[in-house]
Order: sequence, then C-alpha cells, then structure tokens
Amino acid sequence: MDKKSDSLSSRRYYKFAFVLRCSVAVLFLAAFLFVYASSSRNDITSRLLWTQFSGGISRGGVISALFIGVVASALMFGRIYCSVLCPMGTLQEIVWRISGSIGRVWGRKNKKRRYVRPWKIRYLVPLLASAGFVLVDPLLVIILDPISNFGRGITSLLSIWRGDVRGITIGFLVMFAAILVLSAARGRRFCDWCPVGTVLGLASRLAPLGMKIGEGCVSCGICEGACPMNCIDAGARKLERDRCVLCVACASSCPGSFISCGAADAAGSLARAGRRGFLKGAVPYVMGLAYLLGRNLRNLSADPSDFSRAMERSEGIEGAIMPPGAGDVVNYSSHCVGCQACVAACPVKVIKAIASAKPELSYADGYCQYSCVECGKVCPSGAIRHLSVAEKRMTRVALSRLDLSKCVVVTKSQACGACAEVCPTRALRMEPYGGRPGLTIPVFEEEYCIGCGACLYACPAQPKAFTIEGAAAQTLTPGMRPTLEEDEGLPALPDTDDFPF
Repeated sequence: MDKKSDSLSSRRYYKFAFVLRCSVAVLFLAAFLFVYASSSRNDITSRLLWTQFSGGISRGGVISALFIGVVASALMFGRIYCSVLCPMGTLQEIVWRISGSIGRVWGRKNKKRRYVRPWKIRYLVPLLASAGFVLVDPLLVIILDPISNFGRGITSLLSIWRGDVRGITIGFLVMFAAILVLSAARGRRFCDWCPVGTVLGLASRLAPLGMKIGEGCVSCGICEGACPMNCIDAGARKLERDRCVLCVACASSCPGSFISCGAADAAGSLARAGRRGFLKGAVPYVMGLAYLLGRNLRNLSADPSDFSRAMERSEGIEGAIMPPGAGDVVNYSSHCVGCQACVAACPVKVIKAIASAKPELSYADGYCQYSCVECGKVCPSGAIRHLSVAEKRMTRVALSRLDLSKCVVVTKSQACGACAEVCPTRALRMEPYGGRPGLTIPVFEEEYCIGCGACLYACPAQPKAFTIEGAAAQTLTPGMRPTLEEDEGLPALPDTDDFPF
C-alpha cells in the first residue's frame, strides 16, 4: 500500500513538473511571437532574442555569459534549454500534441508511435556548421538554426498577410510548414538535426542528472508514445539521454512510476568503454567542439565584430544595401544567421529578405528613418551593431546618385525641390536654374549623403531621378551639412499618400 502511495505521489510530482515546464515554455514562445509580430516592443523584449544560442556564439563567442550558462546547464541537467527557451522546439511540440488530440478524436488513440533510431550522420551537422563560420558564410546554421527557422516562418506569414509576396518568402514558408507537418506526425524530429540541440545533447551525455528508466519497467510503451523527442525505446527499456530534453512527459505518464530524474553515471560509462569505444564515442564531441569554437577560429584571422576596423576594409560598390550597423560585407556575411529579427523590428518595413535569408534594405515602399536604431537593438548575432542615434545619423549605408536629365525641373520646367525638402542631412540644396525666375534645381553634395533613400522616395519623376547604390563597407559622414538658417528644422516626409504632388 505504501509502495502504491509513493508511486502515486511521484507521478503527481512529475505531472506538476510537466505542467510547469510547459507553462514556462509557452510563455517564452508567446514572448518570441510578440517580438516578431508586435510594433510595440521595448528594450527588454528586444533583448529576448539574445538568449538564442547560435546568435550568442556569433556575437560573443565562448567567453559570453550566454555560452557559459547554456553549456553549464547542459553539462549539469541536460537539454533543459531546448525544453524551455527554444521557440521552434516548443512550437513543434504544440503541433504534435494538437495532432495527437485530433487523432484520438478520430478514433486512433490505440495506435502507438514506434521508436525510430536517428541517423548518426546528424553528428556531422555541428562540424559542417562550424566550417561555415570559418569560411565566413554560416549557410548551414542559417538553414538549420531553430530561431532562424522560427523567425523566417513568422515574418513570412506576416509579409504575406501584408501582401508582400516574393519567391523567397514562399520558400521560407514552405520550409517552416514542412517542419510543422513533420512534427505533427513525429514530434520534435527537426531537433535531431538542429546544431544547437546536437551540441547540447553531447554535453548532456556527461550530465550527472537526467531521466532514467528504473527496475520494474514492463515495457508497456506509454512513455514511448508520450515522448515528443521519440527518444525512448520501450522494448529495450532504453532512453537516449543526448536527445532527451527533460520535458518529463515520460515520468508524468508512467503508471508505475518507473521513470524518474536522478543521478546517472554518464562519465563513468564512457571511461569504461575501452580505448576503441572511448575514441569512437569521442568523435561526436570533437565535432560539437568545432561548432562551439568555429566562430572564434574565424576571429583569429580577423574580428568582423570590430565595427571601426570593418568600415575601413573595402570601398567597392555593390548592389545589396546592408542594414545600418552591419559594418561591411565580411562582418555581415559571417555573423548573420538569417533570423529576420531586423525585418520584424523595422518600423517602416524597408528591411527585407530579397535574394537570400540575409536581409537588405529595399526602398521600393519607404526609406530608412534618420533616427531609427531598432534593427541593431534586436540583432542577436552581432551582424548589425546597435548604433547610437548620433552614430546612425552619420553612418552611410549606401550612396544616392542624381541624374538631372530625369529631374522634372529639367524635363518639364516644373518647380519641385521635394528631394531637398526631405533630405535629413541637407546633402541636397536648391539653386537657381538657368536664370529662370522662381525655378530652382537640386545640387547634390555627396559628402553628406547617408543613403537613407528619402530622396528616392520623394522624387516625383518617372523614371526616378535618383538611384541608390549599396556600399561594400559602411562609412561615417561629417553629419548634417551646415546651414546659414539657424531656425531651419530637420526635414521630414509629410504623412500623406499624395506627397509631394
């Protein structure tokens, strides 16, 4: 009777732990959704994305507090980070549980999910991701990182909702939907190929605490069906600790309380594996270590996070316009993980994923605001430096080109001045044109241009008299051009649809 009472008490304890874990995970998921979908975020919510592991490695390397905290928690408790803080993992689990509930309504409640052993080739993922870090372009991280996929999926949905449909947006949405469809059938299977989960799973093998199946288990299979990671083989009474995320769903569902969280001799079992077994077991750790140090290996040859040096590297002109604070192409390419946080944060939606997962500025429907620094606030990877407002006002992200042969003053002898009126740095000024009374023409002073695109947006000419060229390196300008009129205020675009004519 006492044994049965203890079993019931233990099961209640794990049910409470399971509900608590789910509640915290859902709260974090809601917070991430708020960051991506809301325009009323503040500095605290903007920093929430900095908790994501791949971005944290890219930003701060192995000396960052995030790195130390997450790896230390994995070495002590296992993949608790994946269970609570990862929005992509939580979303997969929600979809899987909803799918299971629908299946039970349709009369499939007796159908058991069979354990499937994952391919060992997944241990190559962190090694290949590290190679991408070292070779400047972290392509595999962009494809498989959980926050990157989550961010691309949410921003794609919002873009389509706003009517901004592009081929790359559809591609992002298809991949996001594929992950969720897979999760509906197999739970958190994407987590098996996630570089963050794989690395933390390797660390959890050495954790002194973790879930374990005790004596007396009758292999009923209930725990196997309850596990969102599909990491329990009920027939063999085996639980894969490197894939377990400590969701405690197994312990809360076990009718005999044979599964519990307790001490495990992981390090001892590895030491007793023999020389050949030890070397074989150490190979995945080498691959995981490469992922953790890959960002730092790149920094040995150059430090792209150093904004002042990055601006001096190159002066070439390229087509893409990087967000303000990107520094240069090397910095932006090597740090950006394609999470689309800057896309979501931009208040006027001029930051977009156009040709790849790495966003750039597009002036088709707006211009970069003179005093806005939101994209740098949310960037979790260091690809976009958080500029002060003063720095932002002096940072040239691109360069305007003025073709007077297309200006309405020349083509139609029509008074305008819209470009000079909206230029925030006064790089454009109006001067008398051709001796014609009351007619002035814009004069462009390149030195003061920051490439914000306001002139292009305001220009009424068709085709536009202005073009914007992206620079391979962002440079500093002297700031606003001096003016003799002391009472002249900062120009701004009027809030009307028919501006300027």
